[in-house]
Amino acid sequence: MQLHLVLPGLLWPQKALHDTAHDLDLPALSRLLGRGRPLWQPPLALEDWLSRAFGIAADETPAAALRLLGEGGSPGTDCWLCADPAHLAFEQGRLTLSGGELGITEGEMGELIAALTPHLAAHLPGFEAFTAGAPGHAYLKLTRAPQLRSTPPSAAIGRSLQWTSPRGPDAPAWLQLGNELQMLLHTLAANRERERLGQPGLNTLWLWGAGALPERRRCDYDAVMPSASQFDALLAGLAAWAGIAVCAPALAQLPRTGNTLLVCDALLAPAQELDANAWRERLAEVERTWLAPFAAALATGGIERLRLTALGEEACLDLQLQRSDLWKFWRKPRALHELPYPSEFMS
Repeated sequence: MQLHLVLPGLLWPQKALHDTAHDLDLPALSRLLGRGRPLWQPPLALEDWLSRAFGIAADETPAAALRLLGEGGSPGTDCWLCADPAHLAFEQGRLTLSGGELGITEGEMGELIAALTPHLAAHLPGFEAFTAGAPGHAYLKLTRAPQLRSTPPSAAIGRSLQWTSPRGPDAPAWLQLGNELQMLLHTLAANRERERLGQPGLNTLWLWGAGALPERRRCDYDAVMPSASQFDALLAGLAAWAGIAVCAPALAQLPRTGNTLLVCDALLAPAQELDANAWRERLAEVERTWLAPFAAALATGGIERLRLTALGEEACLDLQLQRSDLWKFWRKPRALHELPYPSEFMS
């Protein structure tokens, strides 16, 4: 059995990593970092990383069609665009996409879709429908994919809109449309009620992941395992598109053969918010729940090969190990804060 564990948020910015992680006791992670064969790569959003891992080479990850498929929808051959209600906050002199669960109710989503659909139908060329998906998710159905390069939410949260707004030939028109939609959102009764309750308002739609389902192709995985992650729907959609299994989220349910992909996003939100205390607590939990059992299974032969991919704002680290690597005692354990970030990826 082979296992590939992906940990977005494990790699903090290098300047902050030492102070954040230098005193953590993470024996399993340190052993894996010291004994594995590392490959550093440029930073990549998790959504884009997943797309490439499944062999989808498009510049714009068709996340909308894939996520809709993972939610039990039927994207068919149509073009879809994620249009998720979101909250923009003004922090430290800049507008940023806020993270965290907004708790959007079915009634709020219904009001929002009813209010925005007439404007979209009148002003968006190629508009076909604006529909709700799983809680908090919404989709635009279009006759063609816009020429946009969008920023997936995992790479946008906490960063200035200056760097995360759509780019490409169609970007000016979509940015103008987004401004018009924001004005309409401001008038919603749901937002007045949210303001009364002290809840974040739904003041924008985050537009990303345009495209249709690509032709199915062979991928390197035989199964995926969800982990109660915000990316489970996208992962399930990729599995359905590739024709591979989805396992129950438990160690005991890991397939005995083949190559299984597991995405654990427990570290992502605190990393995006630079919440060191929460990140340290989550990392200790990841060590207990995943890293220590996987390292033990590799040592005893329960896992033949283990691959660990850590995604960060400045770089990605891909680490591969087989059982024999654990017995190479001349390779000393390496603490997380001692990782030598590659200079070529640093800004």
